[in-house]
Amino acid sequence: MTFADWTTYFRQNQTHLDDLSWDDTYRLTARERRAVARSLQHFQRGESSEGKHLYQRVKDTGNTDHVAAIRLFIGEEQGHARVLGRFLGKQGIACLRQTWVDDVFRRLRQWGTFETTIRVLLTAEIIAAVYYRAVFHATYSSLLQQICLRLLRDEEMHINFQCFTLVQERRRSSRAGWWLRQQLHRGLMVGTSVLVWLSYNRTLWAGGMGPVGFAAAVSAEWERAQDMIRQPGSIEIRRQEPRKTAPRPAFQFNQARAVAGPMASALR
Repeated sequence: MTFADWTTYFRQNQTHLDDLSWDDTYRLTARERRAVARSLQHFQRGESSEGKHLYQRVKDTGNTDHVAAIRLFIGEEQGHARVLGRFLGKQGIACLRQTWVDDVFRRLRQWGTFETTIRVLLTAEIIAAVYYRAVFHATYSSLLQQICLRLLRDEEMHINFQCFTLVQERRRSSRAGWWLRQQLHRGLMVGTSVLVWLSYNRTLWAGGMGPVGFAAAVSAEWERAQDMIRQPGSIEIRRQEPRKTAPRPAFQFNQARAVAGPMASALR
């Protein structure tokens, strides 16, 4: 596997949000708005980064395949922001121009080495993977559930992509230095999890995740990522499925479909 393979994946995945059911007329109830509106605003803002600092960091490595892959990755994240923003607008919920949580993560990504930037990104991807599962279960909106499932598929691959990048960095690191940075990253993951719980526990509770369930879901994704870093051969790129050209009609997703894949345990 190479960065050229990731470039191919991201390029083939560019239309994965084109057939969402925007004809869905469901309006979030007052309970659902209280549960998900604020956190969706924050995550929408977090997905909207232009990625200039990340792009420049990758460009400085001189790896043209990685540059191409990261450009498409950033575009995919911005696609998430557009879809979430459109959903919020459809529900009469304003998008935010700035949030303090997003500001903190942006500063962390810009601090330290390129490896630090990737580790911060991986932390955010792990949190997002757990968060969108909670949102899926916190609403009866088939459109929002559809969006969550698409984003979950993307987050799974984003975690794999960041792990693949860290594997390349590990090969250039001393064993002691890598171990120390791993412990610091573990601390960042724990601190971020606490912050997210304190900030968005209303959404997580509504999605069936109490503090123990949330911590367990984050821990499971963290361990999955660590297994891939320890065993690079286990990192996979999902084969693309053929897409229909016409938008799918709005319908309620069958939960049995949502539990497929490595995220199954947290969706049950």
